[in-house]
Amino acid sequence: MHSLVLIFLFCYQIDYKEMQTLYFVVLCVISFFVLVFPNGFCLADTNMQTGSQCSEADYYVNEDTFQTNLRSLLDSLSSNVIQHHGFYQTIVGKKANKVYGTILCRGDISATSCSDCTLNSTRVASNDCPKSRDVSIWFRWCFLRYSNESFLGVMQPTAVAITNDTDFDDPSVVSQGLPFMNELAAAAPEKSFMFHTAILNTSQSGKRYAMAQCTRDISRMDCRRCLDAQLVNFRTVIGNKRRWEIYGSNCFMWYSDYQFYSNASTLLSAAWRPSSCTRLIIGIIVAVLSAFFIRRSLKQVKFIDPTQGDLCTET
Repeated sequence: MHSLVLIFLFCYQIDYKEMQTLYFVVLCVISFFVLVFPNGFCLADTNMQTGSQCSEADYYVNEDTFQTNLRSLLDSLSSNVIQHHGFYQTIVGKKANKVYGTILCRGDISATSCSDCTLNSTRVASNDCPKSRDVSIWFRWCFLRYSNESFLGVMQPTAVAITNDTDFDDPSVVSQGLPFMNELAAAAPEKSFMFHTAILNTSQSGKRYAMAQCTRDISRMDCRRCLDAQLVNFRTVIGNKRRWEIYGSNCFMWYSDYQFYSNASTLLSAAWRPSSCTRLIIGIIVAVLSAFFIRRSLKQVKFIDPTQGDLCTET
């Protein structure tokens, strides 16, 4: 945003004092919207680690070779995940020192966020599980797994639900929540990247926002089975909650009373489209700049003073 404002000001060759004033006005207007509408302005969530799973420490027969292969695998995942639309799997090494790995980024985030999350997850894996051969690292925005045994395309039962025990939803919404999520679980596997978002309108209780995604090494049928199993296994935990998240090894689900996801992604589409948040900020900047330049141009309008008959310029 800072760069965008300065580019506008530079292109129109505004002097330094005017630039300071206008920049301050733009920031004040945006800050006003953030303070007045805290629940409706740019609500995409922030990234954070949500879990990890490390196998018991094991000193390999040929540790140096395995570690070399592991570093190559993590580098390969990091460098290829963007061009493969947020999911990449690879194998490095031979026989006992072979390493299998996958990385999945959440379908709504930007390419930059995906890259950052991937790098963070590889750092966490190296720091927290330095001697483990089977490692899973969950972040809100990405999921990393690697192992010395093949797991690609194989369903894994591991999953955890994250909720707030006191964050109960409106009773009138509870009866709609799980059926709504069942519909989402049916729709997500049919999407091209097995990723889907949906909105539940609950009239007086507002909207509920949901998202589901599967790793793309499993089949669409297994994706549906995975999502259905999560809803069944955690039904009593999530059924009456306003917000919850489920993180597994093959599928993931999110549910909330605010829009936590972005409306556009550079991962799942060839062309970049600005998110609703970005469009709103750009709209505010354009409106303020337009008002400024209109006012500035009016100050330069020449007119004839009817009482003097002279050509005058307002200052």
